[in-house]
Amino acid sequence: MPLMGHLGELRRRLTYVAIAVVVCVIGCFIFKDQVLAVVIHPLGSTDVNELTTLGVTESFMNVLKVSIYAGLIVSLPFILYQFWAFIMPGLYENERKSIIPYVIATTLLFLGGVVFAYFIVLPVGLRFMLGYGDEYFGQLLQAEKYISFVTMFLLAFGVVFELPLIMMLLAWSGLVDHVKMRKVRKYAILAEAIIAMVFTPSQDPVSMALMLIPLIILYEIGILLAKLIGRRRAKRALREEPVVLGDSGLPDLGSEE
Repeated sequence: MPLMGHLGELRRRLTYVAIAVVVCVIGCFIFKDQVLAVVIHPLGSTDVNELTTLGVTESFMNVLKVSIYAGLIVSLPFILYQFWAFIMPGLYENERKSIIPYVIATTLLFLGGVVFAYFIVLPVGLRFMLGYGDEYFGQLLQAEKYISFVTMFLLAFGVVFELPLIMMLLAWSGLVDHVKMRKVRKYAILAEAIIAMVFTPSQDPVSMALMLIPLIILYEIGILLAKLIGRRRAKRALREEPVVLGDSGLPDLGSEE
């Protein structure tokens, strides 16, 4: 496909994505009460029971912001499918059949990270941060900052939970293999600790530890997936390797010295 054809295809996919996101955002805005209840629910584990707005338009903008984030999450499977569909023409026929499983795996890993953060990490982090020094300070929680904190927190966990799939794709492309991944494990743990420190919005030790532990586990899962990819590639290479026949018509196994 020529360059202009690729650009046209990209524009078409981006148009589909934009339409899907707008529709999902509008739907989430219509059901704003349910969406806001989900966002505010983690506060139930703390002593803070309400959010405060400081401006005339802040309430509306907060609802709009929550609707946009929720719409992006709802439309995520469609966005991922459009991404894979765009690169599909450059793949082999047998690789095209794996598009749907990759879309499902990417979506499930992202949602798994969001669910893990929402039900396990976020309540612990909120209790720690809002309860720290409460004997000295009164808590007045601004709605805008709370919503930004929660959405970035959930987004960070959703992104980092894609680690096994990223490692599998790197092994599939031949850039790395499971042997190299094992050799650099200690450096990977150091990198994961830095990621946990940077990607955790609260940057408290409890939340960072709760992100680091899953990252270490996900890295080990990525090694197993890379090993599986390596075995499948070796079997396929063995099947495709041409057999050299000797003078007798039997496979020539080479001469021994």
